[in-house]
Amino acid sequence: MRVSGLGESRDFTEAVVVVGRERGLPITLTHPDVSRRHVEFRRVGEHWYLVDLGSTNGTWVDGRRIQHEQLRPGVATRVLIGGESGVVLSVTPLAVAPTPAAPAHRPAAPTPHLQQAPMAAGDRLPIAPPGRLTDGHTVLPVNQPPDRMLTIGRSRSCDVVIDDPLVSRRHATITLGPAPVLRDLGSFNGTFVNGHRISTPAHLQPGAEVTVGNQAFTWTGDNLAARAGRSDLTLYAQNLTTVVKGGRRLLDGMSFELGPSSLTAVIGPSGAGKSTLLGALTGSSPATHGQVLWQGSDLYTHYEQLRFQIGLVPQQDIQHPQLTVRQGLSYAAMLRLPPDTAAAERAQRVETVVGQMQLQRQVDNRIGTQLSGGQKKRVSIATELLTAPPLLFLDEPTSGLDPGLDRDVMHLLRGLADEGRVVMVVTHSVLALDVCDNVLVLAPGGRRAYFGPPAGVLEHFGCRDYPAVFDLLDDPDLWQRIPPPPASVETGRLPAVNAPVAQPPLQSLGRQLWTLVRRNLAVTVSDKMLLAMLLLMPLVLGALSRVVQGDAGLSLLSTAGESDAVSHREALQRLTILIVAAALMGTAVTIRELVKERPIFQREYAVGLSPGMYLVSKVLVLGTACFAQGVVVTWLATVGLPGPDDGGVAGMGWFEIALAMGGVCFAMAVLGLAVSALVSSSEQTMPALVGVVMVQLVLCGALVPVAGRAVLEQLAWLAPARWGFAAAAASVNLDLAKEQALERGQGDEQLDVLYEHSALQWWLNLTVLWILIAATLLLAWWLVRRSAVPRR
Repeated sequence: MRVSGLGESRDFTEAVVVVGRERGLPITLTHPDVSRRHVEFRRVGEHWYLVDLGSTNGTWVDGRRIQHEQLRPGVATRVLIGGESGVVLSVTPLAVAPTPAAPAHRPAAPTPHLQQAPMAAGDRLPIAPPGRLTDGHTVLPVNQPPDRMLTIGRSRSCDVVIDDPLVSRRHATITLGPAPVLRDLGSFNGTFVNGHRISTPAHLQPGAEVTVGNQAFTWTGDNLAARAGRSDLTLYAQNLTTVVKGGRRLLDGMSFELGPSSLTAVIGPSGAGKSTLLGALTGSSPATHGQVLWQGSDLYTHYEQLRFQIGLVPQQDIQHPQLTVRQGLSYAAMLRLPPDTAAAERAQRVETVVGQMQLQRQVDNRIGTQLSGGQKKRVSIATELLTAPPLLFLDEPTSGLDPGLDRDVMHLLRGLADEGRVVMVVTHSVLALDVCDNVLVLAPGGRRAYFGPPAGVLEHFGCRDYPAVFDLLDDPDLWQRIPPPPASVETGRLPAVNAPVAQPPLQSLGRQLWTLVRRNLAVTVSDKMLLAMLLLMPLVLGALSRVVQGDAGLSLLSTAGESDAVSHREALQRLTILIVAAALMGTAVTIRELVKERPIFQREYAVGLSPGMYLVSKVLVLGTACFAQGVVVTWLATVGLPGPDDGGVAGMGWFEIALAMGGVCFAMAVLGLAVSALVSSSEQTMPALVGVVMVQLVLCGALVPVAGRAVLEQLAWLAPARWGFAAAAASVNLDLAKEQALERGQGDEQLDVLYEHSALQWWLNLTVLWILIAATLLLAWWLVRRSAVPRR
């Protein structure tokens, strides 16, 4: 390997050449944009690879930020270390003698470090997963004077910088010397020594296990050496069994291991339990029996902590189609990254995942209309990569893609696995299984029919092609024709399940709400259909209300002070149209809102989103817009016409009616959100919309009298339109004609007590309306929480 730059050229024969700011490295660069250990050149067999070591400012080749890149033999490659103002090196791989190696797509040569924690050579990892230091990597600067106190944290001002989102800016200190002492600085996630969170200074003994954020270290006696062995970063599934009502098994004794830097494809016929397996491995739908172990901890026991290390890309897209790629990823970063992440750090993280997914040219394109199917899937994957999860699961990411895009996505996943992740993909396609390390074939009933390298699938089943394999899987005599799967993983090889697990920092509820409100506003402005509904519906319905004959408006009194029948009929018709308009607008705007976003919400809930804040953000944005619609449609319906006699009961004239209609519109918006959380598909919302509006029309009392009618009147108490219409009727004094007739002894119609022409009754009606809104909001919150976890 020949490396040229800074006025000199050097040849290296070592298998690994480390570049960074730390003294003692083969190539030391003192530039401030260069990380302590920035990048490695690795020789695997006859090939050289460029591997970024989780640097802050990145490694760039041909204008692309890379994580892992194969270098062309004999060709000089320009490598930029550390951003625009970094250091440029020219790297030329030279001919070398071949050495035993893993396949070229997954380099597996162990990396030497300054100091190594005790570990068998075969257990070391060539590449640590994102967010983790490589095994044996030491973090304390060498040759420090005795009694020197070093600060550990995420801030660049610390003596020891650990680029991990779970590490606080100033996390801990360590005092060197004959008796080293570790102190926690009130960090969010804490500092652990031998499995115990420390609150007082802890003296370190050689061999002590130290956990800081996501990083596990071993104290060697004079340094902290990262512990990231193969067993620590292998996902173990042991005897996973899922039984549903009736005793039917969706999974049956599923056991296997997924090692670091591995890509595993799951295939099988429909109904074989592929999605059930994904739910069991991610913890979103735990198995009835069995264990999933990660980093020495039981996933089900520590799900609240470990779920943040799991990336899951469902079949549906998990970004709002109305937003651009940059907008969608930026809002996702606000919700997912730690609360002390600065705006510049978030923007940098977005740029990093955009580069990983090769979306630089599409970053300002609208997701729903300006991206292809494959690009949309890349955006969903980029969303999960924002937190650099070491575990990544994908449910049919190539569904609906043509064969070329199918293969592109699988090669993309191969690259993500090569960065150190455990990647599993459920797929119906068998076109690119050759890039996988393992193939898991499921038989009906959730049994493992095969687990091993792709090259052995056809031989195992004795078939010439994959269609024949799928036909064989449906054969009742399958287990007589192929060897049955092993019962379980050998338990002696499983790691302990009592390892400490740090709780990742969650966004505060206020911060979540602010982010969600901003995102909802951006989505609303970008959604042409929704924006048209918000702006045009009041205009159209207000115009329709003007077809009512007469010019009395909402006034009932004639010049003689008597109620005029024609004026009464006109006022009733105008109020009826307004109440229907309010019910229709509020429900129509929100009834599809939650069901269409359910995949997005379910994924965000799994990484810490509050269902309450999610709902409140919808209510604040859409509910407020609907309230404004109610006010606008009332103004359009009454402008230029007489208002309530004597200015109404509170002297506000038409605005008293507007407040009632705005309240009804707001209430129906909340009710629409509750219905949207209840239904399972967008197709169910249209009949629900018709039914909800019709119920309000019948129970409001405008067309069908409900006062004094047993059962019907009590049901009407639960209808927001009943109380909104009653408030408007009280303001207009809609029962005036009945009162005058009763006074003359000429009528026998029952008065509606809710229509009493008084300020007290008007306020009481509005108060009950808002109590109903609060009750509906609680119901909607319960339904939203219920919809947060996918139903099996």
